[in-house]
Amino acid sequence: MTKRFRTEARVGMSTDPSFWKRCSNCKKELPFASSYWACNVSTCNRPRTALAFCSVPCWDAHVPMLRHRDAWAEERRSPTAAEWARQQREAEAKTRRRLDHGRGGSRS
Repeated sequence: MTKRFRTEARVGMSTDPSFWKRCSNCKKELPFASSYWACNVSTCNRPRTALAFCSVPCWDAHVPMLRHRDAWAEERRSPTAAEWARQQREAEAKTRRRLDHGRGGSRS
């Protein structure tokens, strides 16, 4: 596994630019610039988790698993392909800076 591939896997980069993400429940492809459903609970919306659902029934299926007490689905819009590419470049640059800073900070 190359270093670049490991970095991409860490920040969640997709190797297939034909869709944005997959539904967190049924794994259906979620296209760019389309509606999707997200959980209102903050732990489901953290950058490392970032759950996205293709429908309210898919969102509803995750609620008992994560034991949410008071939750609802929020309709959101996925980014365009260009926006997603920019976000991924920024995330990769941030990861690189963090790695470079860690290497530089450990030297005496």
